[in-house]
Amino acid sequence: MLALSPCSARSSCSAPRRAAPGAGREALLACEVARQPHRQPLQCLMCALGGGILATERQRMRAGSNGCTGDLARARSVRMQAAEKGLDRRSKDEDEDLWNDIRNPPPGQINSFVPGATLEDAKMFAATRTIAVAPWSEDVTPKPIFAVSDNTGQVAKMIAEMGFRQFGDVQNAMVDVIPAVQTEEDVKRAVEQAANYAPEESLAIEQAGAMIIFSLSTQLGNFLVSECGRQGVPCINAMGSVVQGIEACLKVERGSTEPPAKPRKTFYAVSDASAEVVYLMLCKALDQFPESCVGSITVCSDVRMLQEVDHIVDAAAQDGSLVVYALASPGMSRFLRQQCERAKIPYADVFQPVVIALERYFDYPPVGVPGGHYSKTDVLSAKSLETGWQQKPVTY
Repeated sequence: MLALSPCSARSSCSAPRRAAPGAGREALLACEVARQPHRQPLQCLMCALGGGILATERQRMRAGSNGCTGDLARARSVRMQAAEKGLDRRSKDEDEDLWNDIRNPPPGQINSFVPGATLEDAKMFAATRTIAVAPWSEDVTPKPIFAVSDNTGQVAKMIAEMGFRQFGDVQNAMVDVIPAVQTEEDVKRAVEQAANYAPEESLAIEQAGAMIIFSLSTQLGNFLVSECGRQGVPCINAMGSVVQGIEACLKVERGSTEPPAKPRKTFYAVSDASAEVVYLMLCKALDQFPESCVGSITVCSDVRMLQEVDHIVDAAAQDGSLVVYALASPGMSRFLRQQCERAKIPYADVFQPVVIALERYFDYPPVGVPGGHYSKTDVLSAKSLETGWQQKPVTY
């Protein structure tokens, strides 16, 4: 939530002061420098509102001046005190309304990837998206990521590490698991822990705290998003799109004890790598649908061609099954979504929203290739890497 408090000295919102009569040369020089125009990256809300109040008061003073400076000063003081009291009374409601306006979509929640999102939402997302550009010779600087879960947190941790591989060696990832989050107090403690990484002078709207990737119930998840917005912490729901996809496919709500009217034989877990994380995400999400009657999960790993995507969608369309996918290539992800939309089957992209959120968080571009960066434990032999090599004679 935005903090309606006056700027500190570090915010550079206060007006420069004049040197006192008889001040030394150094004091005069300091005041002259302070009067020079300077950039303000983001003026605080309190200073903006206060500046408007002061300007209005000055206009009233000029219009009603009768030459009695003492009465005018007292009148100005009374009006300023009344304005400040009125601002204090309105601040809570206006602050809440303002935050509700600017947090749509909520921090870290990329709504353009949700099935049914409008083209206008996607265009707005594209216009406001942060595209990171990093020096060619520098590696990503790891930052803390908190995997918050109402269970063990291992699935959220795997998602965070899978996302980090698009930016650097996963052995350098700073992922901390906060498991067994069951109450709002647990959520507050987790968000507070992430918020402690933000600089003291940062505003909540800057989202300068540590990243949270969470897997929680709907109620706790909504509360966490609200707390993250209030404390300036970026967050993203790891499981939300999967659960919503199951609801859309089975036409039942999570937690329902009634079987779906039209059971599905299988769901599809698609990935350009092993698909193990996508498979585990589907298993975890299906725990919230005890009467789902889904017999199996079809794991489609190492998907690298568009023809494979078409074949998967054709197979899923025969039964109206859900397709959950994690593809590193933005183009292939978009193509799979496009084909699902055309076939009118439910889908959930569980990877691209995470990658984009991490790109903004790290301020570093992803590689966008299957598997991402390799670590020392993944190093292959030179012989296996050269299987596709061949020497050909030079022709003229």
